[in-house]
Amino acid sequence: MNYLINDIEFDTLQRTLRHQNKTIQLEAKSYELLMVFIAHSKEVLSRDKLIALAWQGSVVSDGAVNKAISKLRQHFEQLRPNVEFIITKPKFGYQLSFEAQKIDTGGDNHPVHNNDVSYFSNKYAAWLLLSMISITIFIFALKSADDSEQFTIQLERITARDGLEYNLSTSNHAQLLFLSSPSEKQPKQVILKSLNDNVQQAIPIDNEHLTFVTLSPSGSTVAWVVQDNQTCQIKRYELTTHTQQSLFDCTDMQDVKLSWQANEQAIFIRARKNNASPYVIYKLMLATQTLQQLSLPLKLAQMKGDFLLAAHPKHDLIAYARYVESSLSEIHIVDSHTLETRAVYPLKHMVNAITWSNTTNDLYIADKKSLYRLNSDSGQTELLKQLSYPIESIAATSRKSQEMVLVSQYQASSSIQDYQLNTQNITRIFSNAALNRLPRSYQNGMLFISDMGKEHALWRYQDEQLTRLQLPFEFGFSRYHLADNASSMVFEKLGAVYEYNFSNNKLAKVISSEHQTYSPNYGMSTQEIIYSSNKTGQWQLWQYKKESDSHQQLTQHGGYSGYAYNNKLLFSKRNQAGLWMLDEGNEQKLIEGFSNINWLNWQLINDNVYFYRRGSGIWQYNLKNQIEQLVMSEPQGFIHQYYVSDDEKHIRYVQLQPMQGDVQALILK
Repeated sequence: MNYLINDIEFDTLQRTLRHQNKTIQLEAKSYELLMVFIAHSKEVLSRDKLIALAWQGSVVSDGAVNKAISKLRQHFEQLRPNVEFIITKPKFGYQLSFEAQKIDTGGDNHPVHNNDVSYFSNKYAAWLLLSMISITIFIFALKSADDSEQFTIQLERITARDGLEYNLSTSNHAQLLFLSSPSEKQPKQVILKSLNDNVQQAIPIDNEHLTFVTLSPSGSTVAWVVQDNQTCQIKRYELTTHTQQSLFDCTDMQDVKLSWQANEQAIFIRARKNNASPYVIYKLMLATQTLQQLSLPLKLAQMKGDFLLAAHPKHDLIAYARYVESSLSEIHIVDSHTLETRAVYPLKHMVNAITWSNTTNDLYIADKKSLYRLNSDSGQTELLKQLSYPIESIAATSRKSQEMVLVSQYQASSSIQDYQLNTQNITRIFSNAALNRLPRSYQNGMLFISDMGKEHALWRYQDEQLTRLQLPFEFGFSRYHLADNASSMVFEKLGAVYEYNFSNNKLAKVISSEHQTYSPNYGMSTQEIIYSSNKTGQWQLWQYKKESDSHQQLTQHGGYSGYAYNNKLLFSKRNQAGLWMLDEGNEQKLIEGFSNINWLNWQLINDNVYFYRRGSGIWQYNLKNQIEQLVMSEPQGFIHQYYVSDDEKHIRYVQLQPMQGDVQALILK
């Protein structure tokens, strides 16, 4: 039997992997391991299960398992560089990235096999069977075509106001609640609109510091979050009595989002303690004010945790999206009454919005500009619609027995500005209708990430010429570090570190994904890379030396982003505010007011550290005289992505432009 894994052919009889004109012979353990992965292609296999299946339960060390996995990865890497065929699921195990598909090798020497018939020696019988199969497939195709014609999607514009309409929620009775923000100078409004008669009204609730709002399934109550720098409150407003009350003090939480339980006796909360902590899901019982934690991320060091939440409007089900790594996520289906997990479905992309169907147990999932439907029983997904602009939020309801999926979209754009430190003059360097981020300037030009094409890519802007860097994968929103002479850069992708050489436009993988790297920086030279990793169970800084191909752990008490300085190490920590110095094994905190928002966006130039303080701007800290000074006040629309030039005379920063967005309905017929 032969299998196709992505575009690599696996011959189980010859025990080979083949791609184009290149063939690799598998040794025994790689062959056995691959057969196990194929037999359990949709499972995450723990080390114990791999040992039981591939080593038949023999006593095997972790090192032997690591070596076998690494060897199999190397075989795939030789045939298809930069494609991840085996995914590491931290704390859980390993999984084959692509589903292996059986293929017919053709030829007379290969008898036809299936689950019911082992072998047809009679050619006429085989021909008759194939003819019957062909007819059946043809009839099924005709029926499928008829079915597809019966299913259509009709688009209907719901809002066309100035500014941005976002944060959608619906009731079971065709009511839509959303936030409307006409402009930066005008206050936002909470709007309730009936989709039956298009009558709408503004809900008179306190909108100062309002961050999130949601409508209950019955359409009788609105819950919202009011949060500033010091306090956080969850409140409710009764639409029938026009009364409001405080429900819960959420001061110890950040980035709070809500979803109503179907019977409206509880509210589910998605929140995190600070921007260094992962998101967690809670259940708040309204009658008793009891708060219960429902979910726990795979590990506390994860960046996002359980970051999206949706409760079913009619049944005791909740769904949440769990962050796995930069391009992998999971959908968890949980019984909201018993708190038992019903299903876990892996997705090979990130998710930016989820909601339940109002009529079935299907989920709608938004990924950038794409809207999918996920069958929560089978885990099968289908693409419903490819939209023109990114999706901000989604909600579902029914109108006249037809299901409607409401979608809020936005057209985000940002410009790159240049601030001259001596004169305080500001000049616009680059601007278009796209989202342009993470600028990095060098002597003759600038690099930045932009979604001006179909995906987030890295672009070079030099001598007023714009060029996209050609990479074998989507660059995404990846942090990258330029060498001092701008001859090369390093960045992380799926746990591996890549280096791009600008002189010959060559890309090379310098650290494999098994090291689970993040935030790589060059060390004292381009022959050293300082990176963070949680491969020991917590985030620490490591040093990689190219010449010796060796890795050395640098920190013992946490580290996330670091630079070499005069044979010392300057670094930030994942879960602790402050900038630290490591000198001969001794840690010293240098800057107290160095918040966790600076994990990855601070610089060391000569003897100066540049960092951001929310609400004030960019600061300079001199390592010799220990003097701090504000060098650039925070401008309007600043999203704390900046880069100080090597001569310390300019700051390139990102400024968000006013957004436009409307609400549309996809009516499923």
